[in-house]
Amino acid sequence: MNSLTRISRRKLCQELIIRLQSTAATSSSSSDIHVPNRIERGPMDILKALESTISRDYTAPHYKYHDDPYLTPLSKLQNRSFALARESGRKAAMWVRQEHSDLFQHKVADPEIKAFIPPPVYTENSAVTEETLLYEISNGNVPDSVTIYDLLKGDVTVPTKQAFLELLCFYNNSEPTSTDFLETRWYQYTNKRNKNTWISRPQIDVLFDFLIQQEPAVAAAAYDTLICGLAKYFNMDKTWHLYTECQGKKIPLSVRGYNSVISLAAMMSEGDEKARALIVDIYRSMAANGIKPNIHTFNAALHTASVLKSNRAAIDFTRNILADIRRFQLNPSLTTYFYVLRVICRFGDSAYRCFMEILRSLKEDTPVIQSATDMNFFVTAMDMSQQFCNREAGEAVNKLLLTGDNYKFIGDNFRENAYYRAYLELILMTEDFDVFFKLYNKLVPHVAIPEPSVMQAILETLQLLPAETVTQYIPKIWSHMIMFGHLDREGLLERILHLISVHCKPTPDSPLNAQFAEVALTVWDHIQTQNTKRLQHMTVPSTVMGDIAMLLLRCGNTDKMMDVILTLVKSPHLMTGTISTERINEMFEVCLAQAHTPAILTIIEYVTSSGLEGAGEMAKKLHQTVPLTPLQENMLIGLVGNVLELPLSDEQSSE
Repeated sequence: MNSLTRISRRKLCQELIIRLQSTAATSSSSSDIHVPNRIERGPMDILKALESTISRDYTAPHYKYHDDPYLTPLSKLQNRSFALARESGRKAAMWVRQEHSDLFQHKVADPEIKAFIPPPVYTENSAVTEETLLYEISNGNVPDSVTIYDLLKGDVTVPTKQAFLELLCFYNNSEPTSTDFLETRWYQYTNKRNKNTWISRPQIDVLFDFLIQQEPAVAAAAYDTLICGLAKYFNMDKTWHLYTECQGKKIPLSVRGYNSVISLAAMMSEGDEKARALIVDIYRSMAANGIKPNIHTFNAALHTASVLKSNRAAIDFTRNILADIRRFQLNPSLTTYFYVLRVICRFGDSAYRCFMEILRSLKEDTPVIQSATDMNFFVTAMDMSQQFCNREAGEAVNKLLLTGDNYKFIGDNFRENAYYRAYLELILMTEDFDVFFKLYNKLVPHVAIPEPSVMQAILETLQLLPAETVTQYIPKIWSHMIMFGHLDREGLLERILHLISVHCKPTPDSPLNAQFAEVALTVWDHIQTQNTKRLQHMTVPSTVMGDIAMLLLRCGNTDKMMDVILTLVKSPHLMTGTISTERINEMFEVCLAQAHTPAILTIIEYVTSSGLEGAGEMAKKLHQTVPLTPLQENMLIGLVGNVLELPLSDEQSSE
């Protein structure tokens, strides 16, 4: 049996070999076999391949919030607190590892993983070498590098000194943000101001004075490094001084150095023509020294073009720069398109065709990150789509953002909020509300959380719709206002209370009265709670307080309405202004129809204490319509005086 099995296997193998030989012969006759080169794979390639097979689940929160569904944050403040709280645990662990490094000397991995090893602590007694200094420089560790350099007393080679100078110039007044702290970087607001933040360090001056005395290549590298650092932190005077010194001494800079000077051209010269002339002179200097410009050179020039005051000068200069980019056969980056958008946005709707051409060109390309300014493109593009009030443009931008790995260009939390604010407002302006609300339900709250301005625009749009339509959306909008912490926004409270009290005023027997009263009660309880917590009381507009009282009254919650009015009588500082006469009269008529004398007396008390007119007419109408007890008559006389000409009660006459 075994022999038969071996014979059959042998025959199968022979047949397979014959087939392979025949296939090889056939293929070799037509073309040679080329073994492809090995494709290098990164550690994340498998995960990226798996991710590409999964579409985004808009009903689920971000993966970092998946620990407990009941604790999933649903507001911006909660999202930030949750994410940073998780990361603070990692920071605490790293701090413990650094402060108590003696407790972490055991080997937890073989081969050794440097991230698990406590960072070394350098003191005056530390045995350090030039290799130690180079290691800390490569890690971007400025304090330890300075300490080691001082311990070595500057006794290092010239290349090491150059590397140390580059480190000090690059991280002059800042510390590198650890790549381990992704959430800190995501929520960190990095608004770069154009002001001089350069810090003069003695090590920089000593190193520079030493290096410029060396051979020409070393001196040129030192000039180049310091110019780049000074320009990065906007020390324009010293940047220009060193640049002119290099020009006078015929010291060539690298393309990076020239780019740094070009980026400050608009601030170092007054007037559009002088700025353009300065950039042209730098171009000539680069050509004379054989320096070929790169895309960052022209991006720096486009930055200057985008800040020129004259629209004509800006667009002409931009066209020239784009022509130079094509002449040098360079691929534009997102920074290039960002500055172009800043220029063409000055021309309003006439820039629409150029805007769409940029989007089409990017659709055929795969952009890569080349500078931090790349992160500004998508936010600016969506803002321009809103400026055009064109949904086609906005959808094209959004589709481009969601293509491939482009979402990394959203940058940070601040830019993401600005992007979705413009996107939602654009759809709200250009589509029917039901179409907008479908998109709203898709994005909110797990992708985007609408800012107060978006919620204000939604409420303003609802006010233009029929009452029957508005009542369908009010519950969701109101729940989101609570969820997102918008109860402190006076404008939003004023809008939604006006919607449910005036625009969507239900009939007296409608169940909506009870639902709307719950909204009013929630707002009132929030105001009371906030006032117990604050030293300075929360004040709200008079329209809000009037709507709260009216909504409670329509539901039949007269006692709570009286509490609201009495609180305003005793604490008028809780409200800005006074409740309108129209609203007061409406509440008075409702209470009068119900013959609710205590509520009417409370309303009259508010009218008299606030100095409003009509208290006497209300008192007369009350006295003529509702029978009063002697005590109520006395209270009424105490509020409005003897305008009623009522006889005194027995108790008063005896007194």
